[in-house]
Amino acid sequence: MNKNLKTVISLAIICSVYLIFRTLNLESLPVFGDEAIYLRWSQIIKSVDTLRFLPLTDGKQPLFMWLTALNLKFFSPLVAGRLISVFAGLGTIITLFLLTSSLLPSIVYIFLPFTFFFDRLATADNLLSFFGLLSLYLSLKLAKKPRLDLSMILGFVLGLAWITKSPAIYFLVLSLATFLFINPKNIKKIYFPLLSALIAFIIYNLLRLGPQFGQIAIRNKDYIWSLSEILKHPLDPLVPHLKDVFRLYSYYLSLPFLLSPFIYFFLRKKIKFDRLFIVYFAWFILPLIANAALAKVFTARYILFTLPPLILCSSYFLKPLFSKNYYLLLILIFSLNIYRIFQISYHPYNLKLPSTETGYITDWTSGWGIKETSQYLISRSKEANVIVGTEGSFGTLPDGLQIYTNNIPQLTVFGVGINIETIPEKLIDAKNHGDEVYLLFNASRLKLTTADTSTLTLISTTPKPDGDSLLLYRL
Repeated sequence: MNKNLKTVISLAIICSVYLIFRTLNLESLPVFGDEAIYLRWSQIIKSVDTLRFLPLTDGKQPLFMWLTALNLKFFSPLVAGRLISVFAGLGTIITLFLLTSSLLPSIVYIFLPFTFFFDRLATADNLLSFFGLLSLYLSLKLAKKPRLDLSMILGFVLGLAWITKSPAIYFLVLSLATFLFINPKNIKKIYFPLLSALIAFIIYNLLRLGPQFGQIAIRNKDYIWSLSEILKHPLDPLVPHLKDVFRLYSYYLSLPFLLSPFIYFFLRKKIKFDRLFIVYFAWFILPLIANAALAKVFTARYILFTLPPLILCSSYFLKPLFSKNYYLLLILIFSLNIYRIFQISYHPYNLKLPSTETGYITDWTSGWGIKETSQYLISRSKEANVIVGTEGSFGTLPDGLQIYTNNIPQLTVFGVGINIETIPEKLIDAKNHGDEVYLLFNASRLKLTTADTSTLTLISTTPKPDGDSLLLYRL
């Protein structure tokens, strides 16, 4: 068997292991706020052709929702959305191999809790991460051999990234810098990456077909500080967010993994920091610093796209450890990661995530009990017309319940607000009309008076890890 065939077989095995790891117990984490919104949009897009640009109403680019809408033809809503992320991660694994001709970065990717956690969520961040790495790969190809076809393909990929999430703008800037850095003589052929940027700009501006295109810029201001504001306090939020980065990396990557470069140098090995390493490091560190300096809201999801370049950098230090058979050391580096992956997959209820990550497992954004509640309500709708008033009007509830009850006859779900002190009149009217009426709320956000509570019958209680509960009442 020749070397190339062995490599292909090995990559196929790695991809198979990845798919098994990522799809096993895929619904262990309950749906959370952003997932519920994206999946509900996807259902509406699938049902109503004229609402393809619905995500623009909240300033979100729609590519992830478009792909999920296609997937809804074959899978249940939560699985349909999460599989998009799973296959985006698979694309990342393959691209890591194409960049390095080494299986090591792909193996590292599989055994990081950071990638494991977000590969299994129905959000656009994994898709952005894949397009970012593919942009890096194509940028290097274009820099080494400028060609029109490569330029056009790169522009197409950059455009897809840009209609996924706004941070794709980093990829446009970095692709141009990479083109010039790899070969400074490329300045004479600068029109190749500029063509790529133009194609990406055209693809992005196709979103102007949606009437709410301007909402993207408006909503971006909710997430990042303006440059004028940053100049007033340049170290805030930069320094606090860099501390957040360390806490996130300590949890999702583990301290042994973070210490691997120091272990490497302790063993007195030499390393050559070539131009490729510098490019990888730039694609990792520059967007990370920019996000830390500009972001109002900072979570692990928002820096996920910087992780593949970090894996490429780390491979420089880990590869000699593999080649020299430091197996005990490698077990030390990855053992905590494997344990964390097991926790995420089988015991997510007991996870203690960093403070920036609470919304997945705890707080009102977490969806513990929603799927089970939907199953009960669906069974009741077979016998009566069911009306459900839920907490809020957007997000985990009611969207989280609607994704499971979409197109169910005789079952209507709508939001009634938060911290309500009296039972809404429209629920009372529905009850008087003869419908079965329910109220679904987190206990912490229900402020009914004792008199109103006495008119309700508690059907189910689903506890949450933070002591809160999801309550289903029947009027």
